[in-house]
Amino acid sequence: MARIPDRLVQEILEKTDIVSVIGDHVRLAKKGRNWMGLCPFHGEKSPSFSVDQDKGLFYCFGCQKGGTAVSFLMELEKFSFPEAMEELARRAGVTLTVEEAPSPEDSDRKALLELYERLAGAFHWLLTEHPSGKIALARLQARGLPDAIIKEFRLGYAPADRSWLHKFLIGKGYSTAFLHRSGLFAASSSSYPIFADRLMFPIIDSKSRVIAFGGRLLNGDGPKYINSPDTALFKKQDNLFAIDKALPAIKKTGRALICEGYMDALSFHAAGEAIAVAPLGTAFTPSQARMLKRWADKVLLCFDTDDAGQRAAERSCAIAASAGIEAFVVELSGGKDASEILEKEGPGRLQKTADFTINGDEFLVRRAKRLFDIGTVEGKSSAATYLYPYADALDSELKRYAFLEFASREFGANPVSIKADYEAAKRGNRLRPLRDGDIPVLGPTAARTNDLLLMTAVFLDAASFQEIRSRVAPEDLDDFRARDLYIALEEGFRSEDSSLEALLSRVEDDSAKRFVLAASASGELSVNPARLITDGVNAVRRRCLVRKRERLISRIAGLESEGEAGRAPAALNDLLSEKMHLDAELEAMKGERDERP
Repeated sequence: MARIPDRLVQEILEKTDIVSVIGDHVRLAKKGRNWMGLCPFHGEKSPSFSVDQDKGLFYCFGCQKGGTAVSFLMELEKFSFPEAMEELARRAGVTLTVEEAPSPEDSDRKALLELYERLAGAFHWLLTEHPSGKIALARLQARGLPDAIIKEFRLGYAPADRSWLHKFLIGKGYSTAFLHRSGLFAASSSSYPIFADRLMFPIIDSKSRVIAFGGRLLNGDGPKYINSPDTALFKKQDNLFAIDKALPAIKKTGRALICEGYMDALSFHAAGEAIAVAPLGTAFTPSQARMLKRWADKVLLCFDTDDAGQRAAERSCAIAASAGIEAFVVELSGGKDASEILEKEGPGRLQKTADFTINGDEFLVRRAKRLFDIGTVEGKSSAATYLYPYADALDSELKRYAFLEFASREFGANPVSIKADYEAAKRGNRLRPLRDGDIPVLGPTAARTNDLLLMTAVFLDAASFQEIRSRVAPEDLDDFRARDLYIALEEGFRSEDSSLEALLSRVEDDSAKRFVLAASASGELSVNPARLITDGVNAVRRRCLVRKRERLISRIAGLESEGEAGRAPAALNDLLSEKMHLDAELEAMKGERDERP
């Protein structure tokens, strides 16, 4: 299959004038900083179709379609990607060359399937039969996994000897060039394996084909878990661990249990809960939700009890809701995760999963009540704003307003006020109707939050991200849509490709992507974006410091109430010193804000 080199794609896009391209199909008129016209994708009498010439983006405020010149031609003319690029190359005066030979991905698929199948068998034999795998096998058995599960899931062991894998595969007739593309070796070396002295988990698709591997570190330094990189066979965001074993039970029950990792999924299977699956080194993704929607109408979410696990559950509730799947959150006790519970209490405890679930609505409202002081008006407002992304994700107005009414009761707030604030947030806080000639602003695709506004401004000015990433981490952001934008920016930064075309392709959340396009089209965030970003970063930092201070106060109160302060004065002094430091930092931030013109 012909392939256009990446460098050529970038050159064509840099030389493309999106107004010229779209102007051949839509009559455009300059309105402020953008161009406006009647949308070609749906019937309308008043222009709501906006084109941002500077950023090379289009967006319709009516039907919410948007993207680049490439996606415009693909949508309107039904072009394939190569056909759209061919048309843009012609317009830009760029000679389009393609690689006519089959790409490595096209030719490698069959060979990779054969290689992974063979390797899964070798790893399993090393774990169960060879002396080198004894420690790894004992580790699995100590965690409560029976031999039947180890065999059923073909768990394995990758030897500590880093020369073994390359020698083994070369001896089987594989070329060094092919092994370099196999996803088994480091990008910088065709003989240095990424898996060594690790427990191995074959990743098998719904057709029972081994398509990748995951590995858990046994000794030494390095990441605890690593997965195969994306290959011709494997895209981690599109697959789930254990789906091949769980699929019959998922189809039968209409339910799926989403765990945080391999060991948790295996622990549930060991306990007889055959519907368990796990994402692959990433959070639960929209692609995985859409795949499960084919067989299930309910998902049970079982993540770690730490803050990172709770954030993952929060995000997963919204992803499930946007796919039309009802979400429930499993609240386990007695251990941090399912694997620890299996080890400490045995399978019986995990068989009672259904007894410890609450629905996604209740989970998120409880979490909001823990994060914010709902005894104050400001706390109620912040808690309600925290719930906007989930409300946006719900797939019907009835569900959306029932959820907001439930939240208002739990917060002790007026439901009419919460619904009015939510609608104002969706309109971009613009309470007057549009007049003829107005450019629409940011609505009605998603309810805005400060986190989302911040990361959208950064997204539209990707050069600012290098500084932002040193001051804000993704876990500092409450709005999961903002975290999605952050992750896309981080991936673009690391790959040294931060073009809008590339960044948009990395955004998992559709509502976040639409929000970016709407913001670009409206131009609202182009008014002093540097100030908006600075204020947004400071607000996030201030929020993080306040929460850290509240946790410290709680720990100090706990020591004093339990009578530990006198017996452990050093611990109390450390906490008080840390609190004084936080107080000073917060006061300094307040001073900076007060002095600002």
